[in-house]
Amino acid sequence: MMHWRGVATASIVILQGCAPQAGQVIEAAAEAMGGQEAILAATSLVLEGTGTTYRTGQQMAPDADLPEFEIHSYRKEIDLENERWRMEQIRTGHFLAGRKTERQPLVQATDGDLAFDVQADGSATRSTSQVGRDRYAELYHHPVPIVRAALGGSPSAMVGPLRQEEGENVVEITPAGGVPLTVHFDAATGLPTRVESLSYHTNFGDVVIATSFGDWEQSGELMMPGTISQTLGPYKNGDFTVTSGVNAPTQDLAAPEEVASAPEPVAPPVTVTPEEIAPGVWYLVSRYNSVLIEFPTFTAVVEAARNDEQALAIIEAAREMLPDKPLRYVINTHFHVDHSGGIRAAVAEGLTLITHEIHRTYYEEMVARPHTVFPDHLAMNPQPLEIETVAGDGPYELTEGDRTVLIYRLKEDMHADGMLIIYLPEERILIEADAFTPGAQESPFATNLLQQVRDLGLNVDRIAPIHGRVVPLGDLERLVQELAAQAEEGG
Repeated sequence: MMHWRGVATASIVILQGCAPQAGQVIEAAAEAMGGQEAILAATSLVLEGTGTTYRTGQQMAPDADLPEFEIHSYRKEIDLENERWRMEQIRTGHFLAGRKTERQPLVQATDGDLAFDVQADGSATRSTSQVGRDRYAELYHHPVPIVRAALGGSPSAMVGPLRQEEGENVVEITPAGGVPLTVHFDAATGLPTRVESLSYHTNFGDVVIATSFGDWEQSGELMMPGTISQTLGPYKNGDFTVTSGVNAPTQDLAAPEEVASAPEPVAPPVTVTPEEIAPGVWYLVSRYNSVLIEFPTFTAVVEAARNDEQALAIIEAAREMLPDKPLRYVINTHFHVDHSGGIRAAVAEGLTLITHEIHRTYYEEMVARPHTVFPDHLAMNPQPLEIETVAGDGPYELTEGDRTVLIYRLKEDMHADGMLIIYLPEERILIEADAFTPGAQESPFATNLLQQVRDLGLNVDRIAPIHGRVVPLGDLERLVQELAAQAEEGG
């Protein structure tokens, strides 16, 4: 855990060879915000308001708007001297999902680079070092902390050279924690307009988190932004309308002892348990299930989900089970990040991707993106993307010998456009993701799944969901009947 303490000074540390104009830009920003003395005297901030956040990678199509969370209440307390913050919000998800989010509390915090989450019962759990690095950087995604750090509020903070971009002054500022932040300043007003830092995402690789400021208003001695918006790469991440309190009282923001003494969490190893559900067809039970299908001279796996670890465990299990037959294909149900996070690993292992045609560009871009912050399996084992796509509503037929697999687009699905279902006609097995999850809290997509199965004339006996367990079609039929009865009662 990193902590930095010391007496703030008004000096600016300039890197060797740095143009002195950078210091002038910082000083001008301080004056525009209310003066260096007032900024250096700030020891805490409290932001309160409402807003909207977004479910990145869960939109209907790659180029569609992101699903939204309504933020009913938002409060962020920042301890500037000890580099700590705590954010509390109450949110409701305005989208269909297997688990409703209705006025859900969310509490996130960091103490230096030690990040943790607080559960509803008050217990706290430590997050990974990557999350800690991002949350430490987020402390400085606000005009007061970043300008204060450059003025000496973060001892040993470094200020890089000045440059101009699109009419703005741009300076790199690195607080004592060592995370560089790029700060944009309005050339006319001097006010900070945006703070950027580099982060990492399993699917998108190296991504820039950018926080922008607007609607400045007076708060005590300082000018503060009334609107704060954030993006993650090309995607919206959050939009807030806030009021700000400078030197306002805060609760104790130090990490609790159970967090401070806890080791960094490590994900347990991925286990894969094969269950033969038909001759030459295995349900690979894991955190995210997959299905291995044997053909006369090769094999294919449905779904390489979540991340490298999950995908590589599935691939290893498939190859160990049938070592004399090459694993040739990975069939991807849809592009959502939890179902596509292992595709880069599959590409690195030489598998050909089968997905819907609307996802081609998404996967071409995903495979091409740099992963330098945390090099993944593909970054360390580069391979070109080999892709085959399902056109329109399908079917796409994968067949060899007496084995046939039919892949259809699930029409009218409100979860993901281009969602694929995989049908094994001889075995009468349907493989699907997210449309029907046995035992789910909510099942908003189940009725359409059953209707599409009937419309396609598929003779299904069993369903093998990516989430859950293999069940007879009758389980889906009973659920749909119950949903219809509930709708009739409520209608």
